[in-house]
Amino acid sequence: MLLKTLVPGQIWYAQQAIQFGPLNLSTRATFVKLRDGSIWVHSPIEPSPQLVAEIAEIGPVRYVLAPNKSHHLFFTPFMKAFPNAEGFIALGLAEKRPDLSAYPVLSPLETPAWADELIAAFVEGLPIINETVWFHSATGTLILTDLLFCFGAEHIGLARVVARLLGVYDQLAMSRTMKLLVKDKTALARSVDALLALDVERIVLAHDQIIENDAKRKLSAAFNWLRK
Repeated sequence: MLLKTLVPGQIWYAQQAIQFGPLNLSTRATFVKLRDGSIWVHSPIEPSPQLVAEIAEIGPVRYVLAPNKSHHLFFTPFMKAFPNAEGFIALGLAEKRPDLSAYPVLSPLETPAWADELIAAFVEGLPIINETVWFHSATGTLILTDLLFCFGAEHIGLARVVARLLGVYDQLAMSRTMKLLVKDKTALARSVDALLALDVERIVLAHDQIIENDAKRKLSAAFNWLRK
């Protein structure tokens, strides 16, 4: 099975290996079943025939999101695999990918159709990614893309060395390189405060762990550097 259950009957995920320079990493797509039975897809991965078949078993795909300016490589193939779905892209992604310009933008000024089930929080002060994160209030699940990372202790060799250098080895954290790309710490702190006001029980990351123990404290600790 490619599709793994996170919250029975409500949230699933699937992972895919990716090459990032010399590193072998993984990326995660998250699938949430809405109250009407349809499926909301965050950061799609390659829609292999097996994955498409497994998704069809949990419900019809209705919404597909490219949630930041970096997670878009498999958006078009995924939309082709699910032609009845509605696609949404991150703010600024159309400038990077003009072929996606026909899709509506995940604007912090707009209220999406799924807003009563998944609370949106646009990450201010970090235009390099223009990420929108999502909170599934029914399960206490916060879904992130590249805002934070946590590379597990199973990583060895170069991947472990790089994770340590970035400050994301075996801990939930913003990478050191991402911190350098922050343009407005005050704006970012405002976004973080909004996240910390949520009743977070678990955190789903695109790379590479899922945080289920003491998630809210770890979320707060990941941004201690902003308070200094």
